[in-house]
Amino acid sequence: MRVWLFFLILCVCTGLIVGDKEKIEDDANRKRILEQLTRTRTVLLDDYHLVTRQIATDVYMFRSYRTVSVVFYPIMRDVTDARFTFQSEELHLNNIGSCSPQEVIINIKHGSYPAVNPDGYDFPKDFLDPATREPLYTLEVQSDGKNRTYSIENPKPGNWYALIYIKWEDPRTQKVEQEGLVADCQTILYTDLQVKRDENIELIDCYNGITEINYHDLPGLFKCMSTDRVDPIALNVTIVNTSAGDSELFFRVQALSIPTEDSNVIYCAFDPRANNYQTITFIPHPNAWHYIHIGPIEGNVSRIADCESYFMRTDIDELVNHTVIDLMRDDKGRFFTFDYGLPTTDIQDATSLINITSSEIKSLRFKINQFLDIGGSLSIAASLLMSLKYYMGYKRAFDKETLLAFTEDNQFFKAVICMDIGHPSIPLESGHCRYNDKVKPALFVLNSTDSESIYDKTYIPFPDSGTWYLTFRIFCDQSVCPCRTSDNGTKYYVDTSSDRDIDDSVVASNGTRLGTSECNATVVLTVSSMSCVSGKCSNHGNCLLNTFGALVMSFCSCASGYGGSNLLFFSFPGWDCSDSSRMDSKVYMLVSVLLLTLSNILFIFSIYVAVIRLYYTEAMMYAFTMIFSTFYHACDAPSQVAYCIMRGNILQFGDFYCGLMSFWVTLLAMSILNEKLRSSLQLIGAIIIALLTTWNMHSFVSFLLPVAVGISVVFSSWYLDYRKNRVMKYPRSYYFKHMPLGIVLVSVGLICYAFLQTEQNYKIVHSVWHMIIALSVGFLLPDIKRAAKCESCIFFYSYFIDIVVAKCDCCARGFGFDSRSEVGDTPIHRRACKCRSYV
Repeated sequence: MRVWLFFLILCVCTGLIVGDKEKIEDDANRKRILEQLTRTRTVLLDDYHLVTRQIATDVYMFRSYRTVSVVFYPIMRDVTDARFTFQSEELHLNNIGSCSPQEVIINIKHGSYPAVNPDGYDFPKDFLDPATREPLYTLEVQSDGKNRTYSIENPKPGNWYALIYIKWEDPRTQKVEQEGLVADCQTILYTDLQVKRDENIELIDCYNGITEINYHDLPGLFKCMSTDRVDPIALNVTIVNTSAGDSELFFRVQALSIPTEDSNVIYCAFDPRANNYQTITFIPHPNAWHYIHIGPIEGNVSRIADCESYFMRTDIDELVNHTVIDLMRDDKGRFFTFDYGLPTTDIQDATSLINITSSEIKSLRFKINQFLDIGGSLSIAASLLMSLKYYMGYKRAFDKETLLAFTEDNQFFKAVICMDIGHPSIPLESGHCRYNDKVKPALFVLNSTDSESIYDKTYIPFPDSGTWYLTFRIFCDQSVCPCRTSDNGTKYYVDTSSDRDIDDSVVASNGTRLGTSECNATVVLTVSSMSCVSGKCSNHGNCLLNTFGALVMSFCSCASGYGGSNLLFFSFPGWDCSDSSRMDSKVYMLVSVLLLTLSNILFIFSIYVAVIRLYYTEAMMYAFTMIFSTFYHACDAPSQVAYCIMRGNILQFGDFYCGLMSFWVTLLAMSILNEKLRSSLQLIGAIIIALLTTWNMHSFVSFLLPVAVGISVVFSSWYLDYRKNRVMKYPRSYYFKHMPLGIVLVSVGLICYAFLQTEQNYKIVHSVWHMIIALSVGFLLPDIKRAAKCESCIFFYSYFIDIVVAKCDCCARGFGFDSRSEVGDTPIHRRACKCRSYV
């Protein structure tokens, strides 16, 4: 007894020491690579300043926004070049195999987290087109320990964010790797930022202009601060000593950052020899720094606009009646949850009624705070306020061969709504927005003549920090006819296709009536922010939060099949969990779940074999294994077919724990031990396996340690029994036929479980694992207990009654009777018998 306890304690301590040794080696490897990264010295170029660095950022395969890493870079004003340095390396955490370099993707964006979809799913239809937002810079590096640099010329000042992850791979093609059997690799990243600033920027007054610029001093860079107004700036420029040069000059203006050929508010050219005095008019960013760059032109001048065209600008007249209104923020006290609206005392109403006429432009502005507001999704919805008859479902009236509108005064108009960050744009009748020389599509175009276009909505994931402007303008139709026509694409008319009461001859006449040049409208506006998309994930996922130091973002973790993958047992990304394009049919999912659950029925065979062979403790363990495995796989299934009797993590623990205990009690049943020692070892194993399962149920050590100790107990007990009795305890058929078959079955099952499983074939291979392990019990459990019990009963009966009674009793228990096996000299032994088990 003491020998066995000492042996068991020695095995457990050995396993723990091995685990501690692996942990020490892992820590040493990590420390070594961290020291290597710490010793990394980025070459600091002349005139560059090191702003920030992160020595070791863990990088993971993209599975959702839970597995991405975010790095924050602050950039100050007057920067002409921002150089990002990246060095990625593989951290080998065990001594198994080797680590291959991974492809690391880095998305860099100004103002907020990059909104990307590496898994190839489309953004939902109501999402704002990413192409209309701040540019996204993408860099791909290998985790081979080499430095990579990436430069951004004249970046905007403020906060930049890098989203870092290992390139997405379809999980259906990946193997299910068991921890402890393959190389344990962790990708880490070193990154830093160094910037170059221009210290020779001359400070000027935007509203007084630049006077007496010497041609010899060009190119020159100037900056000025605009006031908090949307009024245009007329900047006067005077060049002196023009005879010293023989080329034209360019004139560029940009807000917040130094202008370039591709990034500017105004870009024009003039000849100072013909006219050294220029007045250039442009619309500024309110309350922002503006940078003016003037210098000689190299190359073709014809591609650049003439600065003379910016002196008397007709488009500036449209800003005569332009007003700006600040919206009120209404916080809700939860992450990323707030509304913006016109100031009101009504705490229940988050909508704003915007009254506007055709002779004015209105801009509403609100602020998205950095860090606090950028992790959710911003929702903007707008609708025209129509007549009561429209909401009651009435058709449009037809009067004097002309359809009447849906509005109270039967006005025909359209509202154009523009959205910008940092400045307002001018809505155009064509449904576009103009800001100086830049023209882009409007956010919304609402048409009073079309019931399908009086309302529109959009979502902006991870909105950019800054001041947002929503600009409203309405345009009246000058003429109206009862048919759909166009006036060079600028007029919207009534579509009568759904009005069945109108005479076709009247429609075909294409008669028109004069519209009106003056109109007014009321636009209902809602601006709100919530986590994920409207605070939920389309009822097919959970809205979760991910943190990176002080940074927080919300994301959707979708139910299997929605928005990320058609796998059964894993959660994957999706912006709102509404995309079911890759989801399997419900029948397929049901068949898969039935395979995994019903394959456990074969454990009934194990229970039956254990009971008839008098292994009652083992039979109960197999029964619990069958129950937990069945209900765990039924719960860990797509929500469409899942059935949970309790929390999934409890069922998962029960499945792993009972599975390991089944191996343990089976190995103890195979060993030659007395009942007291076997009971003690079962209890000790139950406690240790519970600790191992709680520590890490997926670790190979959690499986290997109890199985290795159990196998050691089996062979040690066999050896000690043979050395004592000089005879094998079990029948010859067990050693040479049944046990080898059981070992082969277990080996095949373990190979399937550890090496052959992929995400795609999981349901089949894992079901085969269930069935193989259940069948192997019938071959591994030695049939010795009932043979011993039958022999005892024969000795008892032979002492009191006739041998025939003993023979009948023995055969009734399923044994054969061998009357020739007489042993001993006593009368009892001469009438004794031995029973042979039909194993």
